Amino acid sequence: MTTEIEPRSSATSEEPPVPGDLVTVLTTQHDRARALLADLRESVAIVAELTEHMAGPFRELVELLATHEAAEETVVYPRLKTELQEGRLAAQCMAEEHEVKQLLAKLEKMAPAFFDFPEAMARFEDKLVAHAEHEERAVFPILEDRVPPAERHELAGDFLYAAARAPSHAHAHSPESAFGNAILGPVLATIDRVRDATHHEPRARDRRP
Repeated sequence: MTTEIEPRSSATSEEPPVPGDLVTVLTTQHDRARALLADLRESVAIVAELTEHMAGPFRELVELLATHEAAEETVVYPRLKTELQEGRLAAQCMAEEHEVKQLLAKLEKMAPAFFDFPEAMARFEDKLVAHAEHEERAVFPILEDRVPPAERHELAGDFLYAAARAPSHAHAHSPESAFGNAILGPVLATIDRVRDATHHEPRARDRRP
């Protein structure tokens, strides 16, 4: 769990030293995560209310249009092209219909994730908060009792240094070991930063001359 952080200072850098110790840094980030969850909770509740009323009509709309367009292509347009000799009109309507079908298919593919997001977010929050509380209850006291303050201070720098170079997106199959993160972490981080840069790059029409 990470927030915006600065890379670890080098010996020649003018950056100030990392404040506090490892437990302080971890606790601060836990608290920030809880604050972000609280900010999201109200918005997600609104989305949940909206999706509850949207799912049924949307599924009915998909079924109606899918069967409607298929039947038109089978019955209406062949007759329009042949017996009624309106081939150009039929072609125009079929081109429009094709575009509509493509967009509807895209929406139908997106819909499950959209409708399931509030419930998934609630499960995620429960698991995340339980994990943070477990660390604070079981791990942090051990770090405070058994690791000297000077070493905790140094570990705080190591932690922020590693976090600054870690992937910035969740990867379901990312490594969990120190060795795996050392090997694959920089690769995933590079991919994520390219992805972020591409996503945030302004579109051509939005760029100023």
